[in-house]
Amino acid sequence: MRTVLSALGGWLPPLLVHLLIGVPAALAILCTRWYIAYGHCEYDDLDRPDLDGCTYNQIEDGGFALIAMIMFGTLVFLLLLLFDVLRPLYTGRSLKPRLLTLPALLIPYVVFVMNGGW
Repeated sequence: MRTVLSALGGWLPPLLVHLLIGVPAALAILCTRWYIAYGHCEYDDLDRPDLDGCTYNQIEDGGFALIAMIMFGTLVFLLLLLFDVLRPLYTGRSLKPRLLTLPALLIPYVVFVMNGGW
């Protein structure tokens, strides 16, 4: 048991941090998906028969989705920049464990979608 923990010791902290950063990354992806689907809706589109699905709620929520997408995307970018680039360069540690666990960022989004999420 001690050898397994010592082997995972260098990989476990970056994996956990990337899983935590994955939560705002999942929110940014969901906001982006919503904005792509309904962000084109404007008040002029309500009278057009070719744009079905545009409602008042979607028109009014488009600005919120865009702002949330930009905020969550910026937060994820800054967290990744600090954790994966600047901190290892400052401390002189290897980038390998952090870059190999980087795909764990998408795990919260994948779990949400696999459980029947939007």
